[in-house]
Amino acid sequence: MKKVFLLMGAICMGLLLTAAIPTVSQAASPVVIGSIDPLTGSNAIQGADMQRGEKLAMEQINAAGGICGRPLKIIWEDTESSAKGGMAAVHKLVEINKVHVILGAYSSGISLPTGQWTNSKKIIQISEASTSPKLRNIGPYFFNVMGLDEVMGTKLAEFAMESGAKTFASITVNNPFGIGIEIWTKKTIEKAGRKWLVGVRYDEKKLDYRAELQRLFAKKPDAVFFTAYGTESKLILKQAYEMGLKPPKGWYADYMTMWSNEVIPKTAEGIKGLVMGSNSGARYEAYHKAYLKRFGKDAKQTAFGAYAYDATWIAALAINMAGTATNTDKIAKALYTVSRIYKGVTGDKSFDKDGMQVTDYYRRMIYHNGKLVPYKKK
Repeated sequence: MKKVFLLMGAICMGLLLTAAIPTVSQAASPVVIGSIDPLTGSNAIQGADMQRGEKLAMEQINAAGGICGRPLKIIWEDTESSAKGGMAAVHKLVEINKVHVILGAYSSGISLPTGQWTNSKKIIQISEASTSPKLRNIGPYFFNVMGLDEVMGTKLAEFAMESGAKTFASITVNNPFGIGIEIWTKKTIEKAGRKWLVGVRYDEKKLDYRAELQRLFAKKPDAVFFTAYGTESKLILKQAYEMGLKPPKGWYADYMTMWSNEVIPKTAEGIKGLVMGSNSGARYEAYHKAYLKRFGKDAKQTAFGAYAYDATWIAALAINMAGTATNTDKIAKALYTVSRIYKGVTGDKSFDKDGMQVTDYYRRMIYHNGKLVPYKKK
């Protein structure tokens, strides 16, 4: 049977893949884990991509022999892009489906409350797309495969300062994720001796953001940091465009694939920023090729599907290495070992002592003619 990428050893052995893999027994009972993704609501595009990443990993794991001959099964629950929906999802997965490992969620505002609850129940949760530094304090059963805001905020601010801007402002979603980005961009700007004018925090699901935009531009900042989920990003940028509000040194956005598939192109033209994860190397190329073959070129791909894919593989490897799908103390211990040997599509996946990522990777991009393209300094 075809070798599976660079890692996976007969998942059964928990070693690097060097030989053929046994076939999954259709009669064997599955190893069941859960997933909480935003399949509806303001982040549905990102959630659909995360689910595709998890499905691709699951299918490859099963094609490679499953977990000691047992197929992996994922039960998906919809967070509805809200903390309330996320809590309902984890309660169902744990209390009804009796899972011991959960993938997700997208957004720190959902991962924090769900993670605190799953951790209290000694359930493993592996966040795939959340970045608040507060995640670090949840506990020993919570892990995260994406770099925290302290890394992203610093890198984004450094990028923006290269423009020559002297004054800065930001507009961020009013939740742990957005606040984390605001804190770290501001800290980096002020440390460099530049001036921070205002940080505007907006509430989700509003129908009008003109008041927030007027506050944002009142002191005429040279550059503006922009943090927004899909639905809100479309409206915020549309209204800023209609009001003629554009910072002279430009907008700088974190996690650009949160909104790049949803905005009106002319309203986002020229926005610069960062995209998570590596998009080069044999590991990524194999993932991208398999993704396109499985889901087609019309699937709206974001950075988050690849993180979900990596989280699924890491979970499967750790369950195998632990030799159990229910003893979460053993699975948690195995996750640290697996994170150091797994060759991630999104790069090095090593966990630090708190279960957070040691590092992450960011690509400088610019939104041009309706799509993200690599940024080239003039």
